[in-house]
Amino acid sequence: MSELLFNELPRPTFRWLRVNHTPASLWGEAEEAKGVIVKGNDAIIATLPIGTALVNENYRGANSEALCQLIDTAEAYRIEVPAQAKEVIGIRIDGSARIASRFQFIIGEGADVEVQFYLDGESKEATNIQYLNEYVVNADAKVVVKKVNLLGSTLQHIEHRYTKLEERADVEFINVEVGGKENFLHYEHDLQGEACKIVHDIAYLGNKDQKFDISMVMTHRGKKSFSDIHTLGALSDRAKKSFRGTLDFLRGATASEGAEEDTCLLLDPTVKSISLPLLLCKEDNVVGNHAASAGQIDANKLFYLMSRGFSEVEAKHMIVESMIRPIIDRIGDEVIEDAALTAVRNKI
Repeated sequence: MSELLFNELPRPTFRWLRVNHTPASLWGEAEEAKGVIVKGNDAIIATLPIGTALVNENYRGANSEALCQLIDTAEAYRIEVPAQAKEVIGIRIDGSARIASRFQFIIGEGADVEVQFYLDGESKEATNIQYLNEYVVNADAKVVVKKVNLLGSTLQHIEHRYTKLEERADVEFINVEVGGKENFLHYEHDLQGEACKIVHDIAYLGNKDQKFDISMVMTHRGKKSFSDIHTLGALSDRAKKSFRGTLDFLRGATASEGAEEDTCLLLDPTVKSISLPLLLCKEDNVVGNHAASAGQIDANKLFYLMSRGFSEVEAKHMIVESMIRPIIDRIGDEVIEDAALTAVRNKI
């Protein structure tokens, strides 16, 4: 496949700025794709035929060509949680070979679900890990999705994610992004129901030539809907991060509220951070907030820690870890948390 345009901005800005999208090609696409491990209640997990229709037929993902290829070739799972049920689903993605997979989650009314994605491993040759996860969260249901990416440096990591929220649905996403050479993350959340709520937090840490390309779209349709985006991380060496966050208030989303905040710590002058928080609005009675910040470590914090006997390197390690640690602590699995903290400490 030729060069593709990933994570295109919904409303492009000046072309000469070169921030409307990110060009890239798929790695290792000729290789045979391997499967993933899905753990949970077997009664609610079923396989889907290849080419099964999307939950939202208009969803384009990180790139429409790459997504279409995935749909036409990838193994697929349907996880359907009954109303009022409580379930925990674990998904393990092993990066020792190319992965192409799909997951459809249908969450019944009033259900309580936790989904855990754990990605690690490294292939001998450069290849891609690509998957689509879709969520239909029905009225009064609660969903928490926790993802830890510790993939190796030979991997291109592409995640497409779509979420549809009905009345009073409550969704929380927690991402810890540490691994992968190139990471293209595309998250589109459709807040259709009245008083639905979604919070999406991402922590990342990049070094060497790592790339984190993040696109997030919150579409407010329902009255009194609420969304909150937080991305925070640190870059060193020649790492690069792009954040394209969009809050889109459509007509009818009366009394809705949305916020997005992007914070990036620049540890070396050779890193690059691009932040594009976008606010679109067709409804008067809404509240939208967006903010972005990027800068070096606070000299006062550094001085304070060094005055307590820590070296400059140790002080920087503490500052970066303290920034990311609160999100890692929310994973709730001691083994995975320890693995994530070890990876963070090795990279700082």
